[in-house]
Amino acid sequence: MKETNMNINIEFFQGNLIKAIGSGVYEISVEKNNKIKALYIGESVFVLVRCAAHLFELYKNPKYFGFYKEQIEDSSVTLRFSLIESNDDKVSRKKRELELIKQKEPLSQSGISDNQKKIEDKISALKNFLN
Repeated sequence: MKETNMNINIEFFQGNLIKAIGSGVYEISVEKNNKIKALYIGESVFVLVRCAAHLFELYKNPKYFGFYKEQIEDSSVTLRFSLIESNDDKVSRKKRELELIKQKEPLSQSGISDNQKKIEDKISALKNFLN
């Protein structure tokens, strides 16, 4: 595996780690220069495990969320994982996830269900936000 030189700050469920062990809806957001924007919204039966998997994918391939080399090495960028709400019911959890995707328009998601954008579009959206 190619080593990624990841210098961005990671906030992983600050103050909410225990609640994130269960099921719910979560947000991964990006912050730079006091600007914050949703990067990805998801739902899972095991939020903490799912988000750890996202972090691993990001480490393996920064383009997973639209980062390129200079951005993933930028220590002024913070990636924040947070629990939006706990929810044990899959149907209402999925419905809430889709509502939040439409409302917050995450940078890496297409807005069509929970699908991600094409890599080039994710890179462009994140670059526009961070610059």
